[in-house]
Amino acid sequence: MKSFLMALQFLTRFHLQKQAVWTEEDLGKSVPWFPAVGWVIGLFLCLIEYVMSPLALPLLTAFFLVAGEFFITGAMHADGLMDTADGLFSGRSRERCLEIMKDSLIGSFGLLAFVFLVLLKILCLASIDTAKWGLLIAMPVIGRLNMVFSLCEYPYARPFGMGEAFSEYRPSYAEPVALVLGLIPGFFFGMTYLILAGAGLLAGLYINRWVVSKIGGTTGDTYGFVTEITEVFLAFLFMILSKGSLWFM
Repeated sequence: MKSFLMALQFLTRFHLQKQAVWTEEDLGKSVPWFPAVGWVIGLFLCLIEYVMSPLALPLLTAFFLVAGEFFITGAMHADGLMDTADGLFSGRSRERCLEIMKDSLIGSFGLLAFVFLVLLKILCLASIDTAKWGLLIAMPVIGRLNMVFSLCEYPYARPFGMGEAFSEYRPSYAEPVALVLGLIPGFFFGMTYLILAGAGLLAGLYINRWVVSKIGGTTGDTYGFVTEITEVFLAFLFMILSKGSLWFM
């Protein structure tokens, strides 16, 4: 339970225990619980959807869904998205990319990546006219499951950093436990969720390999990058399948 609360406190604004300082070992032990934190975020999104549904305003609802997730997570993954976009799309050397990503200032590539991602996610969610409860759970859960695979399967690109603590001190059972936690919602949402999960995991695999090919590993920023791209990919996929009459579940 302590490890879950630590993961919840690190990845969201929910602080259910009074602990401001974590050891590296504590950070590592929280890794298997990342998808469970996705459950919490997903339930929060479902609550927003439930409250807004009587108004029948899909665009406004989609805006509040996206804004609500940024609020509950403190937009920490969006920050990683922008830093990573600035570095990877700069066309510079590996060392220079890492320097750019570490810079606290946001460049043009980071700003454009954030704007495009927010607009695409809002438009996709607003365009879905079928029940999307499974999607609202899948986006944060599979996004954070991909984060677990990012830090477990790939080398850390920097000699030191907070992301290295997660990677070095995570338990050996982190991936199987995270995978089980990530697939449990399939019992409630059926094949719809499992298809989204499979597609999201494949997308995460591709994104991680692309990142590693650019900078030789992953960082805390790329964890956020992978999470955000996974979420918008799932929203886009669900929208395409539902609009294209390919959703047979």
